[in-house]
Amino acid sequence: MAAGLAVASPAAQASGLSLPSAAGWLMLPFLLAAAVAMHIAIGRGAKALAAVLSPLTRGELEVSGYERRVYGTAVRAMQEIVGLVLLAGLVVWLGMAWGLPWATPIGALILVAAVVLDLLRWERVNVSASYVWFQRGLGQSVHQVALENIRDVSVVETEARGFTLRRLNRNRLCRLNLRMNDKRVVALPKTDAYSELDAVEAAANLVRTRQQLLDSRAGHRQAHPKARKADEVTTQPAVHDREMMRELKRLRRCAKAASGVPTPSKG
Repeated sequence: MAAGLAVASPAAQASGLSLPSAAGWLMLPFLLAAAVAMHIAIGRGAKALAAVLSPLTRGELEVSGYERRVYGTAVRAMQEIVGLVLLAGLVVWLGMAWGLPWATPIGALILVAAVVLDLLRWERVNVSASYVWFQRGLGQSVHQVALENIRDVSVVETEARGFTLRRLNRNRLCRLNLRMNDKRVVALPKTDAYSELDAVEAAANLVRTRQQLLDSRAGHRQAHPKARKADEVTTQPAVHDREMMRELKRLRRCAKAASGVPTPSKG
């Protein structure tokens, strides 16, 4: 960047601008870090508000889940957001270094654009008592997968070739894969394996636990008709005896009528 500024110095000098001082150069990493910190704080607040106003699970309690992290997920969509944040810090630094009052508002607008883009690309997963819910971007369709339709669940962890501010080029990704009863595989959103692997594993374990509970309930429902049949078998002799006694009384009345013996009248 210093070489680029040196090349641009004739134009800067012609317009009355000079290269930043040593103190000005020291302000650059500070402002970049401040832009990142502001984005993280504003982004978390905006996502928390969005989670309240637009929850994934409708009518059910969110038990477990995870989301895609911007600064740890080495994918291009997240790198573009980080690039906007760093550009915002750079623009503010240029305004401070060269005394440009309009640069700070522009930097603030770029930071707001980064937050908005972060929300539009926000991918999250939630597991409730009966469903797995996931969404690929705020405002996009919410996908709902019934636990009873899931055959098994697995946690997939892979190496990532992308670049992040946290770990440079040493990154790993993880995600949940749902294999359905019809053998289709539903791949859920990716996230940073270093910071979110425990949350992904917790979501997978919850799905497995709920599946075991559903299987046990299904087994009980299958056994229940047999128990009902056993009860019917135990009560059947008594019902049969009553019907047999009524039939015997009818036959006796018929026999007496045929022999001319009057039947006693009731009442």
